[in-house]
Amino acid sequence: MSNPTEPCHYKYAPLPTPTSIRLLRIDSKKYAENSDTPSNITCSLKTVDLATDPYPWYHALSYTWGNPLPVNNEYFRPRYADEQVFTRYDSENGGGGGKCVIHLDGERFHVSRNLFDALCSIPSDAWARNCNRGNTKKKKAHAPLHWAGISGNEDFLCSVLAGGGGCVDVDLVDGMGRTGLSYAAEFGRGRIVELLLMAGADGGVVDCDGKRAVDYARENGHGEIVVVLEGEEEGKGRLPVLQLPEGPQVWVWIDQICINQEDLDERATQVMMMDQIYKKARYTMVWLGAEDQYTELAIKTIWKIDSAPADFQYCQVTPYLNEGRDLYEKENIPYISPEEWTALAALFLRDYFRRLWVVQENVLSGTILGYCGKHEVPWRVFCFVAQLVYFRQQRLGRITSTQYINKLDAVVGIESQAVSLVQWRERFEKRDKAAVPKEFSLESLIFDTWTFRATDPRDKIFGVYGLLNRTGKEIWRPDYHKPVEEVYAEATKKIMQQSGELRMLSAALDRSIRNIPTLPSWVPDYSLTYTNMMCAVYDAAKNLPICPIRPTAWNVLGVSGAKIDTVLDIGNTTQGPGDQNMIFDPRWLELLLLIPVKYHTGQTRTEVLWRTICGNQHLNGSIPAPDNYGDAFRKALCIMVSVIAKNETKRAVDNPKLPPSLKAALAQVKKIWSTPPMSTLAAEDIEFDFSEPDRNLSSPQHQNLIYYLFKLQCFAATEPCPFTPTLEQIEERYHGADWEAYDKHSTIVLPEESADYYMSVRSRYGKRRVFVTSKRYLGLGPRSTQVGDEIWVLPGAGAAFVLRKAREGSSYWLIGEAYVHGAMDGELVDGLSGELCDIELV
Repeated sequence: MSNPTEPCHYKYAPLPTPTSIRLLRIDSKKYAENSDTPSNITCSLKTVDLATDPYPWYHALSYTWGNPLPVNNEYFRPRYADEQVFTRYDSENGGGGGKCVIHLDGERFHVSRNLFDALCSIPSDAWARNCNRGNTKKKKAHAPLHWAGISGNEDFLCSVLAGGGGCVDVDLVDGMGRTGLSYAAEFGRGRIVELLLMAGADGGVVDCDGKRAVDYARENGHGEIVVVLEGEEEGKGRLPVLQLPEGPQVWVWIDQICINQEDLDERATQVMMMDQIYKKARYTMVWLGAEDQYTELAIKTIWKIDSAPADFQYCQVTPYLNEGRDLYEKENIPYISPEEWTALAALFLRDYFRRLWVVQENVLSGTILGYCGKHEVPWRVFCFVAQLVYFRQQRLGRITSTQYINKLDAVVGIESQAVSLVQWRERFEKRDKAAVPKEFSLESLIFDTWTFRATDPRDKIFGVYGLLNRTGKEIWRPDYHKPVEEVYAEATKKIMQQSGELRMLSAALDRSIRNIPTLPSWVPDYSLTYTNMMCAVYDAAKNLPICPIRPTAWNVLGVSGAKIDTVLDIGNTTQGPGDQNMIFDPRWLELLLLIPVKYHTGQTRTEVLWRTICGNQHLNGSIPAPDNYGDAFRKALCIMVSVIAKNETKRAVDNPKLPPSLKAALAQVKKIWSTPPMSTLAAEDIEFDFSEPDRNLSSPQHQNLIYYLFKLQCFAATEPCPFTPTLEQIEERYHGADWEAYDKHSTIVLPEESADYYMSVRSRYGKRRVFVTSKRYLGLGPRSTQVGDEIWVLPGAGAAFVLRKAREGSSYWLIGEAYVHGAMDGELVDGLSGELCDIELV
């Protein structure tokens, strides 16, 4: 391989017409001695016009530019023994490790390492193999020659016959022993019959029913075809040998090479054409990257699930868990070991399934061939298996692949991206008759592709234009001269105008976790691979009228809204799903002490707390959260307080002010509560004493175990049937915990019955803050929420929002959506007149 650090000087010739594309041909590969990797690849480009060229036979490559392996996955990264697997793709760390050189029309040209691997590894006979693959199902004809015979598509047939340089078996039979010639004769495809005979097809092949092609022609009254077949058989009027141009396996369209990436106008024009490029490609080659230690086992697992006698999604097997052979045998499913599940997970987590462009490439392509290194991935079967595993987890009501998900990642099935490709392809082909129909709109496509990535952040929007242009409703034109901020803002306004509502505001995440901090506060950061529109399903504004968006500059959103409250106090910010304080932050106890014992909904304060941090939603998104989540919260809280006690006991060795054990802390708290003045206070007196920030033990000197237990006892003394644990329950849980495992791994194991509640909190909470508004409401808002921020409802937006004055007048920064418990169903607090005022989000 040539030295990638040397400069490349390739100069593109301009494309002659707006419908022209460039195609690439590999001319030669030179290998060094004792090496399987080419040291030099020489290629050529040619230009074709898709609107006028009679034989635009080519295929397209679908791949990811960067490292194809799950390099950022916390589970798999340490399991790759050789770190060079990652650094060989890294173009940022000196030496050009991620860049390789090919020779293009005699000039040096840089390509990414993953593309170079594809050019080296994909076999040249992949198309011929596909064309020669027999039918695996008894009743259907799946080979391309059979489809050509049935459909009568001459152009398609010729591109098949030209494939593989004469290696296509024109007499290939299906499960019924029938050839393409047999089907063409049956359906009266005279020209197809002639072409097949010119390509050397044998009319004498007898199928499983003892019939030849001529028999089918005669039975269906196709006399002219009978004459041709009989004449060929008798040697009369023999047809000439078929002469064809180069097959579609010779020329390939690859975006990295075939588009001048430095020419923004050409790039925009080619992006507009990508729906045509993939639609007209004879097949698309999916390249998942070089093989690794999991690839071969993953492909075997795919075939296992596909070939199972029972339907996997309806069986009792739990994906990715270590379950015994007996269960698999009982369910009529081939046994899948933990190692096989892990191998399949490694394939699902490949970067290909996180690249935005692959969505339209998969949706618009006809035939798709998949490769991972030298291994062919059966694409249709692979997508089918992805659906089976994904829907099995949905039927279970929980995501069982979470062991492979990063702690800070969104809680979604690792197969979800592959399933999304299948669903959008079906929607494109069947429209309203798809299993899960959905409109081809900017909004629906953006939401379904949010977890995908793009090298250029603007392509998170432009990358769905090809699919939108196929609807024919309007022309979507990318403009790479615009900054990403303007592209995202205009897309957001477009979605709001098309939908007639403002729910997209719920996708505008906290500024502190954005990739693009310069975005207007109301614009979602589409470059992130997740969003959490936790409260968009609610209706905080209820009957307030929805006002049209006012005309403004691209970076300003003119809306109408009503202020409902002001933030009085806030809790700590968790660091995400891996933070143990996500289930319980002791600071929340002080916030709860600020609100009335009997919340305005009639619920206790601790019930308000657990419903708030899960957004009052079940893990599956249904509203309200089930009552048993309260018991799950109490049990989880026992564990969390026990961990606090365990850690504080360690610190007590160096700090004599801390209790030396949980037993000592409990004894001290019980003593306080059993002696005056606490023993003489009525419940309403306790509530009054701790209802102000300066009296509820919230200062730093009160942040230790004794005071946490004391505050928990406050709730026990003032609430009937509290969801907070009693002191006795905490002590029981503490003595029953496996502290040896905790000391070894620092891992907290929550009770099994708390799992669903934990996952619901993880899905909804993330890096958020619990807050109290004017001693009335408990809410959950973005991490940047501050005391003095205002809570507003914006009709048509679903959620309430945290807003902050940007400057004098009516300008506000949108900090993020807020879940205010008990006020999400349109209940307006005292003092709100119901009148709207115009504001500008900036």
